[in-house]
Amino acid sequence: MKKVLLCLFSAVSLGFAQDAPEVDVWSYTGRDLFTSMIIAMATMDWNGDEQLAEEKKTPEDPKLKKDEIAVYGDENGLIATELTNVPKGAKIAVEMSGDGFLKPSKWKGTMKKADDIVHIFPKAVWDYAALHQVLEQRPANVTIKVTIDGEEMPEVNETVVLRSINDCPFYILFDEAGEEFDDISFMFAAFVNENHPWIDGLLKEALEIGRDAEIIESFDGYQSGDSETVLAQVFAVWNALQRCGIQYSSITTTTPSKYASCQTVRFLDESIQNTQAKCVDGSVLMASILRKIGIDVYLVMVPGHCFLAYMDGEGDDAGLIGLESTMLGQDNLKPLKDLPKLPAKLKQKELNASFKTFEAAIDAGLESLEEHMEAFDAGDDPNVPLISIEDARDLGIMPLASGKKKE
Repeated sequence: MKKVLLCLFSAVSLGFAQDAPEVDVWSYTGRDLFTSMIIAMATMDWNGDEQLAEEKKTPEDPKLKKDEIAVYGDENGLIATELTNVPKGAKIAVEMSGDGFLKPSKWKGTMKKADDIVHIFPKAVWDYAALHQVLEQRPANVTIKVTIDGEEMPEVNETVVLRSINDCPFYILFDEAGEEFDDISFMFAAFVNENHPWIDGLLKEALEIGRDAEIIESFDGYQSGDSETVLAQVFAVWNALQRCGIQYSSITTTTPSKYASCQTVRFLDESIQNTQAKCVDGSVLMASILRKIGIDVYLVMVPGHCFLAYMDGEGDDAGLIGLESTMLGQDNLKPLKDLPKLPAKLKQKELNASFKTFEAAIDAGLESLEEHMEAFDAGDDPNVPLISIEDARDLGIMPLASGKKKE
């Protein structure tokens, strides 16, 4: 993944005199700062071997194009100081901070050449603990102090918006018309949290249900080498979640962002506690649990919808199985605590109803996979991404921790 560093948000930049240097704040996501993105991408290398920063360039790196902006500092940064009309050889010192979320972050260096605009990314010293606590959006101030050849520039203060940690950006728009954009749909993988402390309890309940119904004896992922055993494990998780009372909710409200398309996503514990989930909520919920037991999972994004997919085995013979997670709430099953008191006939009746719904969910998922498979294979339609959680982890996307304790 390579971060595009063009003059993306001209609406954010302020006017400036032709000859005098000016200072402004530049952000990859405009005035909205997405806390989920900052945390999940904390260790991600956007650029790989290709160096964009001027002082790090090698002979193998491409030269800047006419409309590209010179970059100094941290190539993987999300927020920068924008300087205009900076002379060649100028010695620059930058300090950037944000009240309560960005500790003083500094950069010093020399301009390699004269540029109309440069972006300087100090290595951001984010306060990750504070960012984790942003549960609803709020305004915040970014302060920039710049010294050019020993002369202090007027201090710049800009107001940004810290977005809730539940807000997931998936397109970054390069123009107001939305004709140019960066696809960062891999950010949805950040909400799949295989490390969530609640998962062990959910798996214990699922195993208890599975053993009682003689469906499974353990969760061993692909160790059996049998797709039917994998199917049984997925069904045991499905049945346990149904007994948690999860219901599908189509209601969603996400505050829009000018330069980013985004979606509010519930964490695993929020879906369990609230007993409701949108399509993406239910998909990340099941994906988190299945990934914990070693099953390779995907988030399938199609226009206006999200569902889950998983591999039913390993190797060339494995198949991709779709699962329509919105169907979790179709059966009104008794909770786990009531199972010991249920007559065997009623237990079997509930199990049959649950499996029938599970089969219908697979049929619906497979049908949608087949419908969009050409687009998945081509990989050039941003409206239809097939998001591999494993690939997202390899890319550097970390799972987000909600930090909530079970009540």
